[in-house]
Amino acid sequence: MTQTTNIICPDCSSEIKPTEGMMIGDILECEECGTEVEILSIEPLEYRELIEEK
Repeated sequence: MTQTTNIICPDCSSEIKPTEGMMIGDILECEECGTEVEILSIEPLEYRELIEEK
């Protein structure tokens, strides 16, 4: 879980652009590597990497 104003990919450190109207539970994908993060809180911004179970 990360608390910041920007969403930084936990895998490749690229910035993930937040979507307009982003809500808690939204899943955003890194354009560079495809890693997905889930939004946990908007104010303050908190998110975590989604890890697929195989």
